[in-house]
Amino acid sequence: MSNCEVKPINFELEPSILDHSIGTIAIKIEPMYKNTKILDAFLRFMNDERLGLIPVIEENDVVIGQIQRNRFLENVVLGKFGYGIHLNSKKCLCEVMEIPSFVIDYNISLEEASLMIQKRNIMHLYDDLIVTENNKYYGIVPIHVLLEVVAKRSIILAKESNPLTGLPGNWAIQREVERRIRLKIPFDVCYIDINHFKPYNDYYGFEKGDTVIFSLGNILLDLSKNNNEIFVGHIGGDDFIIICPPEISESLCASIIKSFEELLPVFHGEDFIKGYYISKNRKGEQEIFSLLSLTCAIVSNKTGKISSFAHLASIASEVKSEAKKLARINKTSVIFKDRRTY
Repeated sequence: MSNCEVKPINFELEPSILDHSIGTIAIKIEPMYKNTKILDAFLRFMNDERLGLIPVIEENDVVIGQIQRNRFLENVVLGKFGYGIHLNSKKCLCEVMEIPSFVIDYNISLEEASLMIQKRNIMHLYDDLIVTENNKYYGIVPIHVLLEVVAKRSIILAKESNPLTGLPGNWAIQREVERRIRLKIPFDVCYIDINHFKPYNDYYGFEKGDTVIFSLGNILLDLSKNNNEIFVGHIGGDDFIIICPPEISESLCASIIKSFEELLPVFHGEDFIKGYYISKNRKGEQEIFSLLSLTCAIVSNKTGKISSFAHLASIASEVKSEAKKLARINKTSVIFKDRRTY
């Protein structure tokens, strides 16, 4: 009648499993109709100790309720004085069933589901998930499987996060872009890098260079706190990325530049007063460099025309090049937003 065995997920070998739909790991637990007697549900639980939840459905297979094992046995079967099953055995499930705590569509990805369950009411935090397909009951996903996804996701993110800033790296960046494309969420991508960072590193030393990178990472992190619509990542070196709603991309970049420039006295010391420093350029020749500044190149997917991460990368390459040209001309921080639609 029910098989609660779940095939283990090997995230080490297949991190892309997080992209799979939650329906692919659902277990075909037999539901019960709303007019089923409570005694029948009790016997189901007694005969299968691994069964944590029974979905309750209408005749058309639409989910209308749930019977959660622990609460059912405690409140309905045992009862306040231990006579629950004798008093309630002839009642129907529709009289004691709970509102479903978590019903999720078959096509939702495992990663999205793992994020969604973290926002559940604490009373139902450990309830199994009910999966539907075309609004009809499909199966159950045991909560321990989703909790494993949450834990493994955190491990994967930690492994590939930048060791200096702690920000998510390229794997997480790509996943976030693809998630927003898949869900048709309008977004802008802001590519942020430090102008003339190599000569700064050569002149002031790697320790000061790391301080600059770490500080910029903190600036981005502070701006994204308490806003789930803003994603911050560290591509590597002095290259960072922000994924955010289109309407705030330029103001975010302006805030980042302002906060970064406030730290220039710390970054440059006595050279801040002069407004420049002398270091070797890429040709090995001495050159006068202005104080550190930022280039912010923005690619917009407001119209939803960008189809993949690779498509975004091909557009970004051109936009970043144009932004860098502008930065070289102005010798200061710039914000360059591509206004084209694709």
